Amino acid sequence: MSSLRASPALPYAPYGLSTDDAALGFSTTTVSVPVAGGSVLAVARHLPSRTSDRATVFLHGAAGSWTTWTPMLEAASDAGIAIENPVLLDLPGWGDATPEPHLPPLTVDIVSELVREAVLELGYTEWRLVGHSLGGFVALHLAARWPREVVSVGLVSGTTWSVIAAVDDPRGGLRVIPGFVLLLFFMRLMAPVQPAVLAALRVLRAVGILRLASFPLFRHLSRIDGSVIRALATELRPRSFVTAAEVARDYDADSSWARIECAVRATKGDRDVFVAQADLDALARVVPGAVTTVIADCGHFGNVERPLETLRALGY
Repeated sequence: MSSLRASPALPYAPYGLSTDDAALGFSTTTVSVPVAGGSVLAVARHLPSRTSDRATVFLHGAAGSWTTWTPMLEAASDAGIAIENPVLLDLPGWGDATPEPHLPPLTVDIVSELVREAVLELGYTEWRLVGHSLGGFVALHLAARWPREVVSVGLVSGTTWSVIAAVDDPRGGLRVIPGFVLLLFFMRLMAPVQPAVLAALRVLRAVGILRLASFPLFRHLSRIDGSVIRALATELRPRSFVTAAEVARDYDADSSWARIECAVRATKGDRDVFVAQADLDALARVVPGAVTTVIADCGHFGNVERPLETLRALGY
């Protein structure tokens, strides 16, 4: 494991979120896969043409969308770092990938197959996966299931063993990642009344309380751009959050991720409330050759808080 200090020459959270996909040069493609009772959707933002058969696929976490990655793409552009064929997905239940009502519960296999269908439809047969939070969990599962297609995995505060254990045993999880357990508890309470919750979030954002409530996620909340807080208000959907957490229930990470053959790099912030040091240690044990990095002066959103340091830790 390595530790990456924050450079005094690099500002904290230097970019806000971009929401104008057309201004970024992205086209939009919607992909669906059938499930019992309907279908599930993913929405991909991507460049209009391919330069190769290899894509860099970005998978957001719970309470996120494709815009989560725009600060890191902007940092890469400013630093002259090439990101090969970026594909930014809205996963089921988030962003523009609005789920159909009354669908059966999602599984990690359903979500992974949807990601696979999306990138194959765009013409990409090799994938570099970059996942944030629960998106990192999905990235690891994809690498285990399709080792020929996945050429590398990069985790930005990828939620792994601690979250799996906390979903199965919340009391035990309180000792390791209390922030996640408490958030999941409140999401379960609010899921049945989601429309009222979303309306309340808009009010809280308007009066500034939502920013204060977001403090566990970031190292320096006062320096986070308002666009990030607005995105949280939009994407903090209790039903989708609970569904995303349930994807990790009873998951055998040791057995599944031991099948990974590609290069894996994982980062977490030194003030990360959702990812424990034990998660990085377990990854290094289960996936031979995995490189892990703790980024200093950073919380759970390295892609927003320390985008250039995160890129470097992921090998760019």
